[in-house]
Amino acid sequence: MELIRINDRKLKIMLTPSDMTHFEMNAQRLGEDTEQMRKSFRMLMKEVRRKIDFELDDRRVSVQYFPSREGGCEMFVSCSLKEDKKRALAILPESLLPIKQQEKNDQYSREIVYKIPGMEDLLGVCNRLQRGNFKGKSFAYRDERNGYYLHLIFQTKSPFSLPEEIAFLSEYGIPCNVAQTKIYISEHAKLVSEKAVEELSALA
Repeated sequence: MELIRINDRKLKIMLTPSDMTHFEMNAQRLGEDTEQMRKSFRMLMKEVRRKIDFELDDRRVSVQYFPSREGGCEMFVSCSLKEDKKRALAILPESLLPIKQQEKNDQYSREIVYKIPGMEDLLGVCNRLQRGNFKGKSFAYRDERNGYYLHLIFQTKSPFSLPEEIAFLSEYGIPCNVAQTKIYISEHAKLVSEKAVEELSALA
């Protein structure tokens, strides 16, 4: 495992295939919200804190992960300050947190991109997200081949889970590698809407 401190509040973690095995992580199943994945993430952060002085001393934590073809993974872990200092909470192993407190305080930022085959499907997705009271940022793009991409940024209680109102997306499209797809979009696609859920749902 290699750790690179980007700044006081952001850390890059590079895991080899053997590291993934050690922490009982599967590169192809990082997006699944299971007890095993939550346990693995806690094990990883415990090891990180043991190796370097990096404390996630705020309630809001952002985790981005990019699996490699070889079976390893790169993670970017960061925390951001909250205005309400009194409610700030160090990220501790789940077993050390009161259940009610844990449910309220852990917040992770998730970023996903789905490729949608056509405009009709895109409108349908946005409509369902709007009816499901989706809370977050949403962007829609169209590429040179008239393919569509829906980019969502939202908060969730686990870095490996999708909220119930988003879980249906696989019915309409294909999940994409966020980093690679954002590069592709910047070169081959145009913005359709920067408030996709709000604006496109009205057209469905």
